[in-house]
Amino acid sequence: MKLISSMVVALALLGATATARADFSKETTPPASAPAASLDAAQAKIKAGDYRGAIPILTDVIKANPNNADALNLMGFSLRKTGQSDLALQYYNKALSLMPKHLGANEYLGELYVELGQMDKARERLAILQAACGNCQQAQDLTAAISKGPGTKSGAWR
Repeated sequence: MKLISSMVVALALLGATATARADFSKETTPPASAPAASLDAAQAKIKAGDYRGAIPILTDVIKANPNNADALNLMGFSLRKTGQSDLALQYYNKALSLMPKHLGANEYLGELYVELGQMDKARERLAILQAACGNCQQAQDLTAAISKGPGTKSGAWR
């Protein structure tokens, strides 16, 4: 029940605002009003594979700072890993509306597109990544996901 209420809050935040790995190498999110420890706690849950456990933490972070692209990206990742592709897509798009060159969001959105069999869109994300960072780890990971083919689940969080 707590997960459902967290999801309702998260959806409300998506509608109320302009819309896994925190990736600071190209662009950074403005300083968050929520403590960094909260984002760190969510990252620890994700690293442990507890995606459902990360969702309420990320909901709180996003509630405190709706324009935190790193938190939005991690929420998209957690939602994708719990089988909620439609919601994940919304969070990735919100993160990218704030930071179009966000490496993690571009990679993970591309991986979602691979899972959905939308290979042209996955390749678009790869082109954006390559323009932003060359042959960085995110571009390499997305290239690997694309090469595995449509419907492939991928995207381990590092």
